[in-house]
Amino acid sequence: MTPDGAPMEALDEQARLFNIAIKHTGGDMEKARLMVAGQYDDVTVIKGKFSLPSTGAYGIFLIFLNIATRRLASVNSLVLPDSGYTDRARIYDHWKLFNADFRSAVRSSGENSTGSFEFSNHLADSLEGYDIYETVHAWDLDTASDVVAEIVEKYYRAEPPQCQIEMEKTSSLALEIEGVQIEGADDARRGAVSGEDSRLAEIERQAQYVVPGKVIVSPVRGKYINDVRPGENIRVLLTAKDTISVKVAKLLNAYTEEAEILPIKGRVKEKVSQGKFGYIIYALVAKNVMAKIIEEENVKIEMDAATLEEPVDRGESRLVLYLALLLGLVVLTLIIIFSLI
Repeated sequence: MTPDGAPMEALDEQARLFNIAIKHTGGDMEKARLMVAGQYDDVTVIKGKFSLPSTGAYGIFLIFLNIATRRLASVNSLVLPDSGYTDRARIYDHWKLFNADFRSAVRSSGENSTGSFEFSNHLADSLEGYDIYETVHAWDLDTASDVVAEIVEKYYRAEPPQCQIEMEKTSSLALEIEGVQIEGADDARRGAVSGEDSRLAEIERQAQYVVPGKVIVSPVRGKYINDVRPGENIRVLLTAKDTISVKVAKLLNAYTEEAEILPIKGRVKEKVSQGKFGYIIYALVAKNVMAKIIEEENVKIEMDAATLEEPVDRGESRLVLYLALLLGLVVLTLIIIFSLI
C-alpha cells in the first residue's frame, strides 16, 4: 500500500457512509454529515422481554422506530416456550450487543420459535395503531412499557405479562451497517430518485464525492445566479469540516492555521432551478469532488477573478489592434503626402 493508501481508503469509507446516510435523510446533506459523525440520531430502539407463565410464552423483541419520519423501521421478536433465554437476556446492554445475542438465539431456537413471525406482525400493526411515536419522543419509558404490555396481553388473551423495556437512540445509518432490515427502505430510495430528484441523482453520479457549500454574495460586482451558466467559475465556500472538504481546502491552499476554510474556485457543472425555492448549483472544486450549493434567492454572487478578467483582456486586445491599425493609417497617409511634395 502506498503512503497515501490509508487516507484514500478512509476517504472512500467516509464517502460510502455519507451516501448511505443521505438516503435516510431525504437528501439533507447537513443531516447526513452529522449522521456519519454520530451527531444525528433519527431512530429509537426499544429492547424488551416479556413473560406469560400461564400460557407458556416467553419473548424478547427489538423495535426500531424512526422518530424523524414517524415510521416503524423494523420489528423483530423471538417467542419461546420456556424462560431460559428471556431470563438471561440483558435489555440494558447496548442495542448492537442485544441484537447480536438475539440473532444467535434465533439461529439456535429452531422449531421452538413457532409463532414468533405472527407475533412480530401483530406487534408492528399494533404499534402503528397506538401511535407510540409521541410517547417515545418524550422518552416516557413507563407509558411505552404499558403500551407494549397491553399489546402482548391482548395478543395472547391472558393476564397482564411481566414486561421490561429499555430505550436507546441510534441512527438509520447504524441500522444499515449492522444489517437490520429497514421496512420500506427500498421503496423510500426509489421514491427519492423520482421526478426532479432523478436529475439531481444523475448529476451527483458524475462525481465521486459531493460536499456541501455556499456561494459568496457580492451585491456590487457580482452576477445574478439566474445569469450564471455552466462552465463559468464562481467563488465557493465549503461549509462542512468533513475529511473530504478539508482535504480539498488544503490541496488548494485554502485552509488556515486556525482550521478555517477559505473560498475557492468552483466551475459550475449544473444549475437546477427549484422555482420559488431558488436554485441548486453543482460546482466542481477538485477532481471528482463536486460542491452542492442550495441558494433560495436569485442573489448576485461573486465570480472567480479569471472569469471577470477574461472579457477585459479581450477588450484590451481589440483596443491595441485598433490603435495599431490607426497608427498604420497615419504613417501611410504621411508617406503618401511626403511623396507628393
